[in-house]
Amino acid sequence: MRATMPLESAGSAADPHRLLAPGAAPLVARRHEVAALLQAAPEAVIDATTEPAPEPAMPFIGAIVDYLPGHSIRVERVLALEQDLHLAHHHFVPARPHKPLSACFPVLPMTFSLEAMAEVAACLAPDMGLTGIEQVGAGRWIALADSAELALVISAQLAGGNTDSCRIAATIEVAGQAQPAISAVLVFGRAYHGTLVVEGLVAPVARVTALLDAEQIYARRQLFHGPALHCLQGAVVVAGQGASGSLLVRPPDTLFASTRTPQLLTDPALMDGVGQLIGIWAMQSQQRVTFPIGIDKLEYYAATPAPGSVVGIRIHTAVNGKFLRTDVEIDDGAGGVWLRIAGWKSWQFRWHARLIDFRRFPSRYLLSEPHALSGVVVCRVMDAALIADFDRTLLARHYLHQQEMALFEASAAQPARQLEWLLGRITAKDAARAWARPPASPNDGAGDDGGPDMLHPASMAIGHDALGQPFLAVWPLPTDAPCISISHRAGRALAVAHGAPAGIDIEQVEPREAPCVTAFSSAAERALLAGWSDAAQAATGPHVQRQESLTRLWCAKEALGKMLGSGVRPSPHDFVLEACEADGAILLMRHLPGGALARVTTLRDGPFICALCLAP
Repeated sequence: MRATMPLESAGSAADPHRLLAPGAAPLVARRHEVAALLQAAPEAVIDATTEPAPEPAMPFIGAIVDYLPGHSIRVERVLALEQDLHLAHHHFVPARPHKPLSACFPVLPMTFSLEAMAEVAACLAPDMGLTGIEQVGAGRWIALADSAELALVISAQLAGGNTDSCRIAATIEVAGQAQPAISAVLVFGRAYHGTLVVEGLVAPVARVTALLDAEQIYARRQLFHGPALHCLQGAVVVAGQGASGSLLVRPPDTLFASTRTPQLLTDPALMDGVGQLIGIWAMQSQQRVTFPIGIDKLEYYAATPAPGSVVGIRIHTAVNGKFLRTDVEIDDGAGGVWLRIAGWKSWQFRWHARLIDFRRFPSRYLLSEPHALSGVVVCRVMDAALIADFDRTLLARHYLHQQEMALFEASAAQPARQLEWLLGRITAKDAARAWARPPASPNDGAGDDGGPDMLHPASMAIGHDALGQPFLAVWPLPTDAPCISISHRAGRALAVAHGAPAGIDIEQVEPREAPCVTAFSSAAERALLAGWSDAAQAATGPHVQRQESLTRLWCAKEALGKMLGSGVRPSPHDFVLEACEADGAILLMRHLPGGALARVTTLRDGPFICALCLAP
């Protein structure tokens, strides 16, 4: 099988990398753009004076605002969703069509950033071709967040060279940001020079840990990339510290709206396959998700293979904590080497399996867990620890309706409060999605990727009535929305969805000062609480039992008030404990002003007490 076989190190000592011809000049354009020239003289040395047929302009060359030939250049380039169609294939939030693309966090891939810098740098290197890229540092995402356009400044400056080669330092700055988003040194020359040697790229077949199929990788959304970036093809082999596979060279005709034949120096869509294969290796070997952050050194040894070519790729990765360093070799599809990379650098993150599955298919997986209070109602719970390593704003974009994002952003100055608010929205939407899901849907949306879809969380919005009680203000189904109730405390959120009014509350068990206790409980209620069984006190101690019983009482009053739609207004003393079971699990509560009588189920859950009240 091709993916498991090493590339042959064929070629003479004078031509170790099987170049187009010994000492051949690098071609700025892609191989297929000079196909006629190569066919006319396939063994000829292509020198720098050869004038190819006119080709379309390079797509990242925007408005030139400053240009000193042979020294420096600055270009303003506006990324635009209508023009840069490739952005629709590289967005982090799978929420379309419930949100516009601009709200789905489209990000310029690192390889497209390299292409942009290479094109601008090429303006300083006339009669030379791109032969390498070095010292790449990607410090932040270049993302369109809630905007259809993003202004970039691409700068390049000659950093040294001679008549045969030069090095050009380049950066991309996002308008309004103090530091460049990415920087690199682009190497241009009149001939290819092979200096990189990368070792350990082929792992023994006996150490194969996974044999995957590229089509299934994309179908199961183990990679988030859209069709224009689906370059992995056929078998993908993961073995020890390495992986190998094949890449399909796709035509660039769908990447830009302005041209179907862009002149590209690097084929950024094909090169994105490097990061994709590294991501597959990390998920299979480390159960982690990776993001590229730079490259030490990359060398080209030939022009990009023509569309339709299938080229082999092999990687070897070294792990140092959260940091990955990967060496790469890609062949040219004809027995030679197209490029080598020493030190493709990535950060890796260990995300919870539920988070990974949810991001793959938000309509098939729930991020929260079922709670023990579930029964005739759907009750979900979620802890902040599950999303500790995930960008909070990015998660909000996954879950929140367009109407809700402004509320989330307005609380940015209070991070703890913002987090609990978001956790509450997640659990409430999960409860509503589970309540409304098709009967044949897998338990909690887990397991079978082919199961019926639930509602997408971004398709619904939660509002609040005049008394502050939550309700589903946007509900995408023709049937009535469920009633919901939300509570959160100390990094944990609890929510319920039910076909009738329901109230839920969660609170930590902790000591309470006397004024606080008398503010929400009467002497008669405390006497009832004191009558709980001696066994409970013997197991936990009288002080702990008292703290727990008072917390149960408070939660019961909150749950009853939420079920009635008023909260504990006008006073907690209007919600009265009339009786309780010996262990305090069931409290019989009465609302004095209205006379309503309700049973409230309470439950000890670690350091918390949870309470649920349903309409009689």
